[in-house]
Amino acid sequence: MSYGGGGMKRAFGGGGGGFPGHENNHHFKRQRIAPPRDFDDDDLKQQQRVIEDRSPGKEEDGASSAARGHFRPAMMSFKTFLNNQDDNITDEEALLEFNKYKKEFNRQQLNEFFVAHKDEEWMQDKYHPDNCQLKKAATKEAIEKRLEVFMELHTEGIIDQSRLEKKNSEKIEILLDTFVARLEGSDVVGLLDPDDQERESLCKTTSLQLRTIPPTLKREELLSLLTKYPGYLRLSLSDPSPETRWKRRGLVTYKREAKIKEICFNLSTQRIKDSELSPVVNKDLSQRIRTVSGLANDKSVVRCCLQLANRLVTQLDKQWGLWDTPENIKQEDDVNNPMLQAIGGGVNNPLLENIAEYLVEEMSAEEEELLGSDSNTASSFKAIECDDELTSRLDKLILYLRLVHSVDLYNAAFYATEEERPNRCGIFHVRDNVNADLKVTENELADYKEEMGRKVKTMADSWKVLSDDEIQELGPKNETEAVEILIQSHTEDLGNNKHLCSLCGKKFKGEEFVKKHIANKHEEKLEAVKKEVLFYNNYIKDPKRPALPEKPKPKAPPPKPVSKAPVKERIKENIPVSKPRGSIKDRLGFKNVTSAYKDPRTIVDYSDVEFSDIFS
Repeated sequence: MSYGGGGMKRAFGGGGGGFPGHENNHHFKRQRIAPPRDFDDDDLKQQQRVIEDRSPGKEEDGASSAARGHFRPAMMSFKTFLNNQDDNITDEEALLEFNKYKKEFNRQQLNEFFVAHKDEEWMQDKYHPDNCQLKKAATKEAIEKRLEVFMELHTEGIIDQSRLEKKNSEKIEILLDTFVARLEGSDVVGLLDPDDQERESLCKTTSLQLRTIPPTLKREELLSLLTKYPGYLRLSLSDPSPETRWKRRGLVTYKREAKIKEICFNLSTQRIKDSELSPVVNKDLSQRIRTVSGLANDKSVVRCCLQLANRLVTQLDKQWGLWDTPENIKQEDDVNNPMLQAIGGGVNNPLLENIAEYLVEEMSAEEEELLGSDSNTASSFKAIECDDELTSRLDKLILYLRLVHSVDLYNAAFYATEEERPNRCGIFHVRDNVNADLKVTENELADYKEEMGRKVKTMADSWKVLSDDEIQELGPKNETEAVEILIQSHTEDLGNNKHLCSLCGKKFKGEEFVKKHIANKHEEKLEAVKKEVLFYNNYIKDPKRPALPEKPKPKAPPPKPVSKAPVKERIKENIPVSKPRGSIKDRLGFKNVTSAYKDPRTIVDYSDVEFSDIFS
């Protein structure tokens, strides 16, 4: 059955013929059409093709409504859907068919959006297999460079000396600046001098935000304009979003000494592809080092965060192939073992060496049980209990996550595009200072640890993609079917067992020879189709894939303001004014009704008639 969105007719089976057991009944044949759309039938047929040639112009018209619209079309309600069904349909059949309709409707919307935007650079950078490989290689190279700088600082003992508390905010910021300066290629020895006048030029930048970049504008076209101004460093582009009507935003970074206001003014007077970029000067970070609750200093919270950090380090190192050697690559089964991941096994990261000793919690359970001292422990107040050795081990992993993988543990945030942004190591969350007067309960600590674990899990889950099984309801494309469609579309039957390859014009005796010819001589066409399949499937595998949002429901009218007058006055206001009833004709609308013309008949006089003669 086909339930495609738009003006396309749906094949539910005329007159109920699509449902078993209803063939001999008399039914009404109703119109089976979805809510109106700005498509014609040819456009819809074109969008439904499994694989399309990527030549310019073929999908332009078919995707035009998806490109123009700001909201997805409304799905039929169950009541409207039932109006399009046979009168004798059962409840079970109606629910089953409505669920099929909803699935097919969502598939259609995904396909329409993909067709509308698949030729745009941002979409290809995000999901096309070729672009994904290039992006992954560039990201891995950047992470390996960050790891190299981190290990330099670690070897010099700088990482071991760092304590991530609010009172050390200035030292932490100097550490971040030193890390950035070395990333930029500076030959800084040790930490930067806080009083050095060159510190700002080594690690600080200036930048602009471009607020309205057309989604069809390519990076190279934008760079040709931005690099005209001296001091250009890098460009970070966001994905389009419905909140910005599918405009992109960008951050352009220049050297600290660049005349940023002059550049901003010049860009504001220029248009590119008939669109303004709307540049504004981006301010420096108002507060780089930020704090979380002082509860994070407690020993039990530190151990909980150490467990979370250990899992993140193990997962991210494995994802990017860090610390891989021929020996531990062979132990892939060990690396994939969740138990070993939990204790840092199966990896060569020196920061995880002997980590299991710090992950196991110790307590006097037997003694407390015998003494009965654990009955009121959960609600009784106690001071924050610190463990310097445990905290020191945690701080190394937090710095490793922040500097190498751009993960801010205490904020449970991943700064994915940090490498291209003005601050290559920006915001960082640390613990508040230990307060000796702070008293907490075990319940408060348990709630804090639970919330911390929930936020980190949410962040880690956001990196996942849907599996092949999970996308079946979304309508993934099949590589074998796509290749077969391509071959069939370029094979013409000339009659007399002669066939033509429309790609090159060669003729063959037998259809099977055309298939072999296309597979051998037009391999690039087949590869393009296979990549198109991967392109679309990568798109629907993303749980956060861009798509048109649903149109928001109209807001309810504001409530009638309540009168503040006295009760007697409010009663008088609500009593209806009595009107005189009037006559029945007045109430029926006969008042002031006049005859349209005079009656031409004369009055007959019976005064001369003798009634006695008549009735005698």
